[in-house]
Amino acid sequence: MGAPFDSGTWNGVENAYYVGAGGGTGTEMVWLVVSIGLCLLALWMGHSHEMDAYKRSESTK
Repeated sequence: MGAPFDSGTWNGVENAYYVGAGGGTGTEMVWLVVSIGLCLLALWMGHSHEMDAYKRSESTK
């Protein structure tokens, strides 16, 4: 299933298979900031859409 080792256990695993482990390049922080930014953008866009829809529904009454 795409595993980099054949034994089926963790016994033969050496080195880090996690890309962010020990890199020190700060890429984890970049992706964290990007994901937070995307979440905030989605919240802002959803809020503005709901406010517009609410105003349209109030004006048709």
